[in-house]
Amino acid sequence: MAWLSDIDWQTHQNVLSSNRYMFENIVACDVTFFIGKQRQEVTAHKYVLISRSSIFYAMMCGLLQETGTINIPDIEPDVFEQLLRYVYFEAFQPDGDSILALLYAAKKYAIGNLIDKCVSWLEEGVCVDNVCSILQQAHAFDEQDLQKKCLEFIMDQGSSVLKHSSFRNLSPECVEMVISQDELCMKEEEIYEAIKDWAGNECARKSIQPSAENMRQALGGLKDLIRFSVMDGKYFADKVAGDSILTADEKVSLFRHFFSSRNLGYTNVVQRERTLRFQEKQRVVRFLNSGALLSIGSVLQAIDFKCSNEVLLHGIVIYGAITKGTVSRGGGFGNRRRSVVLSDTVVQLLDESKRTIVSMERQIHMTEDVLLDILFDEPVVLKKMWYTITLVISSAVMTRSGVDGEKVVSLGDGQSIEFRDSSLSACHTNVLSGQIPGLLLCLKR
Repeated sequence: MAWLSDIDWQTHQNVLSSNRYMFENIVACDVTFFIGKQRQEVTAHKYVLISRSSIFYAMMCGLLQETGTINIPDIEPDVFEQLLRYVYFEAFQPDGDSILALLYAAKKYAIGNLIDKCVSWLEEGVCVDNVCSILQQAHAFDEQDLQKKCLEFIMDQGSSVLKHSSFRNLSPECVEMVISQDELCMKEEEIYEAIKDWAGNECARKSIQPSAENMRQALGGLKDLIRFSVMDGKYFADKVAGDSILTADEKVSLFRHFFSSRNLGYTNVVQRERTLRFQEKQRVVRFLNSGALLSIGSVLQAIDFKCSNEVLLHGIVIYGAITKGTVSRGGGFGNRRRSVVLSDTVVQLLDESKRTIVSMERQIHMTEDVLLDILFDEPVVLKKMWYTITLVISSAVMTRSGVDGEKVVSLGDGQSIEFRDSSLSACHTNVLSGQIPGLLLCLKR
């Protein structure tokens, strides 16, 4: 559709605007392509293509230049159009369904800036919902760096990813990449359940019954990557032994491993424990002291923070309720009896663009414990960027208030967390004082 005057669309326009007009209105095209399996006809301009791509230059001006129409069967029309839109006027509006195909096209025609944009888009957009799909496409297009990025994400979020329905659609090669990793952060029992579901889905995909033999055939060598020998012995006896994934001889061998005093071992598979990428969970507190009373209720408290290195965040720490007693001169409480206030609490984790990473609402027992831990449903890997924690406690309660807050808290091993005031905090909480005294996290090994 013409968006400049049909009489004079050149005057006062820059190169990209003119290129866009010529592309969208098919003005003076001098090269024709047949695109995709359906051989859809697409026309373009040699000058634009050869000015942006050394591959197009070789095709059209080199010693082995192609004549007549050019066939490109391995790229679909919608992807080729996205490629041309970037070449002509640097438009970049990808979607999750075609981004890997666009990356493949950009690499095929050596369009470096588009390659960088595709990779950045994929890396920034990886999440539990799409990581399996991205991993599968990265494998199909031999994108090694992107495969590594996806695997790192899965190592940290293993339980959530392997329980997601998309895991069941991975190819055997991609499943092997995942479960062969020593750093996969989940219990072996969970891995077994996920692999069993995957095998059942493979049988359904092939329209065959999920019989014992068919399940074993579907698993193939994947079965030997499950570390049965490090499972809990009771789980093995109650669950695995009742399934037909293992042969009778394999079950006997493992029963001997679990219950024989001679500890004969099970030699058919990998026996070592998986090595986690993160250290043990620790509570990090940002206040040196506490004791002042803070009245809160349905008021948003917030604090910004940034880690100096990648960490695994399990949750936050809050101050408990104060329902009885008085504050002593030393900041402690005397003549208290332990009380409980049941309160609806909303906790959110936002990234530096204020995109919601975690949002959970639950009832918590606001006991008089000095510090209360609130755990996320699943831990979250945090990068070296600013994040915001927000907290809303619905009940009108009195809590402690932290004082003498530290802007930078050392975590050891040369790592630290920096805090700053959040623009979202309605009152009370800031770097120096208030609620949200700490975080629950694991440092990277």
